[in-house]
Amino acid sequence: MTDANANPTTALCRYSDTAVFYRERDLVEELLAGDSDFTATMMEHILGRAVPDTHRRVMNAILITMMEHGLTPSAIATRSVYMSAPENLQGAVAAGLLAVGSQFVGTIENCARLLERLVATPDEAARKELAGKIVANHRATGQRVPGFGHHLHRPDDPRALRLIEIGQDLGFDRGYLSALEALAEAVDAEAGKHITINATGATAALLGEMDIPVDLMRGFAVISRAAGLVAHIAEEQRRPSGRYIWNVVDKAIPYRP
Repeated sequence: MTDANANPTTALCRYSDTAVFYRERDLVEELLAGDSDFTATMMEHILGRAVPDTHRRVMNAILITMMEHGLTPSAIATRSVYMSAPENLQGAVAAGLLAVGSQFVGTIENCARLLERLVATPDEAARKELAGKIVANHRATGQRVPGFGHHLHRPDDPRALRLIEIGQDLGFDRGYLSALEALAEAVDAEAGKHITINATGATAALLGEMDIPVDLMRGFAVISRAAGLVAHIAEEQRRPSGRYIWNVVDKAIPYRP
């Protein structure tokens, strides 16, 4: 056992009889007394460092973008669980958040790992070659390149276009946006047609530009999607659909031994 494990510490919060601190910032006298907003405070609390206003603005755009996309698997799970256990709002939200994985929303993380490899290859020719190999390997194994393609948005995902534009307008230049562009060119070349960059691909590049660790990226999607799922519960309370969804599935899938 390491010393760190034997003597664990925390740097997130401390408190006394009369005060509460988020890291070293006084909650009552500083955070609640000034013009602090949730996005900046959340980022600083998670990352343990101050963030420039440009990063706050981009994160705010990402959180708004990832919050909602209709009756996705996560929303259906939340509505179904809430219909079954309406006394447990947090359980219904938790059920929906469990669907934030490698196929939906969580592809941010998978795409970012590919972009990291491209960013670490600064030579343009070598980067182009690597992008081609990445795409070919995915195609050979029957996998989609994470961050690309969408079952609804064609030829382009309007969310992705706007997010990329925001990052470019703010002067992001750590290489992740250009790496995404190189990967997009390779995806199109392999497919022989244009494949959209989806919102998770654009988000992966922007989070990389902000130096957010890949292993934390999915967490920001979870924060955003939680708000959207609460909205689905609010609508479920007013206009219930959970039992209808259950009945549709029950009738649509026949029993076959």
